[in-house]
Amino acid sequence: MRNRIAVGKWGESGAVAMRIGICCVVFVLLVTMQSYTVEAQDKSNFYDSGLTKVTKGDYYGAISDFSKVIEQQPRDSKPYYYRGISKFNLKDYVAAISDFTMAIECNPKYADAFYMRGMAKVGSKKRKEACDDFKNAVKLGNANAAYALDKYCN
Repeated sequence: MRNRIAVGKWGESGAVAMRIGICCVVFVLLVTMQSYTVEAQDKSNFYDSGLTKVTKGDYYGAISDFSKVIEQQPRDSKPYYYRGISKFNLKDYVAAISDFTMAIECNPKYADAFYMRGMAKVGSKKRKEACDDFKNAVKLGNANAAYALDKYCN
């Protein structure tokens, strides 16, 4: 009796086709879920790897890792910030300013990004613009910005 209910009006081949179709849908869902999990793990792995590389002075490697994170999460301010730190340490001030600007666009209250953008502007001989960033950083609570404001803007 059970086989007759499962087979229904489509016959045995229709029931088999339906089971195969259901298996395919389940397989596609599992693969999709796994790819999202892998992407999240990759983002985390590249982010952690980038932080390690920054602390070890491997700035080119850090830039590569943070660029991969940015590809996956373009609205996350932190990878822009840390990539900017790496570029700053390589004295690529123009590129660092660009990354700090992106970090600020993603998070307008990112005091450390304002401070570091100001420091990169000092490195680029743009002290007047740097002073505006230091002022914003002070307003947002960055302790180092007050010292930089006094040193570079008075």
